[in-house]
Amino acid sequence: MRSYDIKKLNYRDKLARRNRLVFILRNAGLAAALFLIAGGGIYFLFFTENLKIKNITVNGLETLEQDVVLAEINKQFDEKSFSYLETKKNIIFFDAEMLEADLLSTSPVLKKVQVEKRFPHELFINVVERKAHGIWCSADECRYFDDEKQTWGSAGRSSGFLFLTIEDKRKKDNFNIDGDFFEAINQVALNLSKLTIKSVEIPEDSFDEFKVYTDKSFYLVFSLESDIKEQLKILEIFLEERFLKDPNFSPQYLDLRIDGRIYLK
Repeated sequence: MRSYDIKKLNYRDKLARRNRLVFILRNAGLAAALFLIAGGGIYFLFFTENLKIKNITVNGLETLEQDVVLAEINKQFDEKSFSYLETKKNIIFFDAEMLEADLLSTSPVLKKVQVEKRFPHELFINVVERKAHGIWCSADECRYFDDEKQTWGSAGRSSGFLFLTIEDKRKKDNFNIDGDFFEAINQVALNLSKLTIKSVEIPEDSFDEFKVYTDKSFYLVFSLESDIKEQLKILEIFLEERFLKDPNFSPQYLDLRIDGRIYLK
């Protein structure tokens, strides 16, 4: 039979208990330290103004009101984490990419938005607005449009020379810009010489033709099926010859729908 030293066993038990106590105290101390650090970090980030957004600079606005931009920023400011922490007021947690996407989505007049976070307190927002290329009217609605066919806003019908105005008189349920007509009309606007465009009309029964009204008494008729650039070159030569012979040349219209030919009435 094996014999045991009672003193040694008691010593080992005491040593084990002491080690367990040290382990528990060490972990409790570590947990308390982590809790204090976390609590201090939360307090520093969200309950002091050390990293709070205080200054907002918006650069590049021309027609859009600054309040529209500020409203999108305030939407983020009002978001709460854990039901009460307004984390987005902190410059670290403010989502600059989300603001860029939201502004481009809600304000089509904006072509480009860049948001820069300047620590510790400033948001710097640089925007580029679209330049109106003209006014497109469709389905009893008129909107501004740019050279990328993007539309925005509500515009009044115009028959002057300030904006290129396109009146699409075809019956439609919803507003839209027809891409084929857009490209063709844009070619005319960019390449027409000798005449100044007043307005453009896509007739109600049109399939592929449109009319261009100018600063002269006559209008021009084009077709999507024709080579518009070549027709404009022919038109330029034709008008030079006609106006030289007769400065009062004034037909009702010039028909350029057939390639290589010009008909007049």
